[in-house]
Amino acid sequence: MTLRKKVFKAGNWVLSGHFLSQVIRLGGNLVLTRLLVPEMFGLMAIVTVALNGIAMFSDLGINQNIIQSKNANKKSYINTAWAVQILRGVIIFFFMLLLSAFLYSLRDLELFPDGSVYTHPELPLILAVMSVAGLIAGFNSMNLALLNRELELKKVIQIEVISQVIGILFMVFLAYNLRNIWALVFGTLVASSVKMILSHHSSLGEKYSWEWDGEALQEMLHFGKWIFGASMFTFLVAQGDRLLLGALITPYELGVYTIAFFLAMAFNKMMRKVMSSVLYAALSDVVRNRPQDLKRIYYKMRAPLDLVVMVVVGVLASTGHLVIDFLYDDRYREAGWMLEILSLPTIFLGTTMAGLCFMALGDSKYIMLLTGVSALSLFILVPVSFYLYGIQGAVIAIALNSIVEIPLILYKMNQYKLLSWIDEFKAWPVFFLVYGLGHYITN
Repeated sequence: MTLRKKVFKAGNWVLSGHFLSQVIRLGGNLVLTRLLVPEMFGLMAIVTVALNGIAMFSDLGINQNIIQSKNANKKSYINTAWAVQILRGVIIFFFMLLLSAFLYSLRDLELFPDGSVYTHPELPLILAVMSVAGLIAGFNSMNLALLNRELELKKVIQIEVISQVIGILFMVFLAYNLRNIWALVFGTLVASSVKMILSHHSSLGEKYSWEWDGEALQEMLHFGKWIFGASMFTFLVAQGDRLLLGALITPYELGVYTIAFFLAMAFNKMMRKVMSSVLYAALSDVVRNRPQDLKRIYYKMRAPLDLVVMVVVGVLASTGHLVIDFLYDDRYREAGWMLEILSLPTIFLGTTMAGLCFMALGDSKYIMLLTGVSALSLFILVPVSFYLYGIQGAVIAIALNSIVEIPLILYKMNQYKLLSWIDEFKAWPVFFLVYGLGHYITN
């Protein structure tokens, strides 16, 4: 099968699978918001941030390395990767427990404002229980990464969707009977367990075992040292908004913001899923076999993505308040204007795809630089904007921070002789047309 056909087939599976995943998540969200109060979603947002943060702070880019490496066809290499992944899961487990104990010990010191998320009495226990999710994920089969490398994503997507459906059904069942945050906690653990178990099904490939190959480990560490730094900064960029807001606003306000953020990022994450799962593997193949075609293929892949992005962002940015009013009750009305603002940075999604080219070329160091700049600006802009202009200022700062790295991306693209100014901006008129039409209709 040609690369083009493999990309098209894999892309269809990722798009359809992630779209279905977002529909399932939205459906579950709509049910759960009627069974649980907003404060629970705000509290769970911080728990998720903590889990993702520790996971990313221990990330060596194992999956990315398997996709990119020429040695990933050796069993000893994959066995070593699995051993590293298991150890990482153990590290996540223990650091979550340490964080839980740390927050419990700070309860009486009054370091955070009364009513903020970090002062919630149940937070330490929830963190302790959620530590099990990191441990479970460490035992996922490496066949998931190998299937991604070969762009054989059908079974990977099926596993993700099945585990998500079972997890959400379990959440809804517990939420109906318990009416408390433990429905969200145990539903997440069930979903993680189902994914891990299904990943070891014999139909996905051969079984792997614990092995410690020094040469394989050295290659992973060489590739992963910059991924490690980039992952830390990526966490601060991707999760830092809720990390900061957790200390500034109430659980209720954070719950409303979390709903807006979820809807604003749903499409963004779907496109990034395609980019990371399909386009990165395809671009890595191009770099390995015909690097002279990288620029042409990069913009060829971007063209349909840019067009779809401009249409969707134009709709969300002009009609977000109507989306919230239609889907949620009055408790979440403030999420409307937040959704419209937070959706705007997705306009630059296509440009950020250049980072996949840098990764395929082995330049993981520059990825760390990009995310480091974004993280620094976020932790400066958001607190300052909040104290000057309140929650509105903070949300605008979060949106603006998403485009801080764009000049640096364009600069590096030009250095690699990948930049085409015409291709970068030719889809923009579509956004202005759709946004203007949406704004006219809704006013």
